[in-house]
Amino acid sequence: ERLSDLVNKAGGATNYAYLRGAKLTRIANADEKKRMADVIRLMRRQLGEEMMDSLGIEVENSFTVGIDLEKALRNPKSSSNIVLREGDVISIPKNTNTVTINGAVMVPNTVSYLEGKDIDYYLNQAGGYSDNAKKSKKFIVYMNGEVTRVKGNAKKQIEPGCEIIVPSKSKKRTNVGEILGYATSFSSLGMMIAS
Repeated sequence: ERLSDLVNKAGGATNYAYLRGAKLTRIANADEKKRMADVIRLMRRQLGEEMMDSLGIEVENSFTVGIDLEKALRNPKSSSNIVLREGDVISIPKNTNTVTINGAVMVPNTVSYLEGKDIDYYLNQAGGYSDNAKKSKKFIVYMNGEVTRVKGNAKKQIEPGCEIIVPSKSKKRTNVGEILGYATSFSSLGMMIAS
């Protein structure tokens, strides 16, 4: 059974559905849980035991799979119409009209999405870069779980509901607020693994 089969069995999407933001949550198998545990060990070495314990990050039973439901429904024979696994859950959000800016910025913020605005416009809405921002490595996390690096002015990359994240230059200088910002933005270790 594929994505489009399940959505059609549920009666299809309503007029309020934001198909670009749809995501698939999948139960982790043994290999996927091992990969999560490996990432946690790496984070413990980078951030330290106390920091990891305070964040409460642990191996999870599920993770998010990036999907393109819009394309899957439009063309059921495309590779976007992925085969489902037992226990998969598809979540389709309502239309949203915001963009979140997080990471190494002056004031992490959520602002209204304005079509045609570039990356600099949104970064300015968060007060611009902080001193330790790694400007060339910024990336975008979409509602469906996909992640992409920012290219050029990103006008065509920025979508309603996405999150722009600016990493910091040095892991040693990362402060608690910034780490919590990343943890909040990914919302789960499973999403980090999937991304």
